[in-house]
Amino acid sequence: MKTKQKQRLVLGSLVLILVISTFTYLPSIADDDDEDGVDDDVEEQNKRDISVNYDNDDATIESKLTSGEIYNMFRAEMKATSEGLEFGFEFEKDTEANETEIDFDVTIPEIIEFLDINENGIYDPSIDSVASTYLINSYKTLVYNAVTIDNETVYTFNVETSDGVFSSTMFVSGEFVVVDDLLIAPSQFKFDIVITGYTFTELNSSLALMIELESEFDVEYDEDEETEDEEDGRSSDEQEIEVGYGDFTGYFSWLKIAKIDGVEQEVLASPIVTSSEDSIIYLNYPQGSEIIHDPKVGLQGLITGWSSLGSRFWVELPSLSRNELLVVSAITLFALTGLVLIFRRKRIA
Repeated sequence: MKTKQKQRLVLGSLVLILVISTFTYLPSIADDDDEDGVDDDVEEQNKRDISVNYDNDDATIESKLTSGEIYNMFRAEMKATSEGLEFGFEFEKDTEANETEIDFDVTIPEIIEFLDINENGIYDPSIDSVASTYLINSYKTLVYNAVTIDNETVYTFNVETSDGVFSSTMFVSGEFVVVDDLLIAPSQFKFDIVITGYTFTELNSSLALMIELESEFDVEYDEDEETEDEEDGRSSDEQEIEVGYGDFTGYFSWLKIAKIDGVEQEVLASPIVTSSEDSIIYLNYPQGSEIIHDPKVGLQGLITGWSSLGSRFWVELPSLSRNELLVVSAITLFALTGLVLIFRRKRIA
């Protein structure tokens, strides 16, 4: 191959790379005014109307989608009870009777300090030794706030036990919003779990957070290592329990890591144990003065318009803001111009 042809081939390849790179990023950020990684058209399609009711120990949120002929509504509840902190989820779609299609509750009744006899990192009631228990049954008054994050309204509800050892904040929004570096979709709600200053009685013990799942429907529970948010690229490192009934699948999911005294550490979950009354799992944490974890509750299949964005490419591309993209493009353009000048000088020489 002649030198001139080689030069043209190199320049042509660089131009092609620049063009492909530019158009690769433009669809995902060109219409993302709030820079949350979600296209504005997708946000508009999935935007929901939120209404809130609350009192001293109970909060109910209704989230409605009305888009053309499409209507659906989910109701989320946070309730401080003598049997634990309860999170409820109920969904209904547009039918003549507007009947509930699926509902389920996630309740946190107690924290268990245990000695891990078989050293598998998971609380097993039939094997491990209980060092102490903490019942979640006495609370301060529920606190409600509506805060603005990246120009989006986020509704928050905080419940704390009387001594402050356990607290939880529930986050709901009618639009996609990033809270604590996590993207919350309008089809779900997130709630923080915070355990502060637990009085450990053993040096080498761990904590297990008891989670009860219940439903008035004849639902099926399935453990899943990959969530819908992971499949669509909205999250990573998650695990979930799917709650299935008919054509609908709800979920209780959680990150596989928690912050223990500010350091990220692995969270292990016990296999789900189902009885005639409820199903139980344990989320397990190492010792720490402050433990922060981030579960979510929602319904699969409610987000529309995402597939064209979420699974377009074979490789996972880094997320760049507009300014970062301009810098990358400018550097590439300058490099290309420099190569053109070098080749021209060689031709003249």
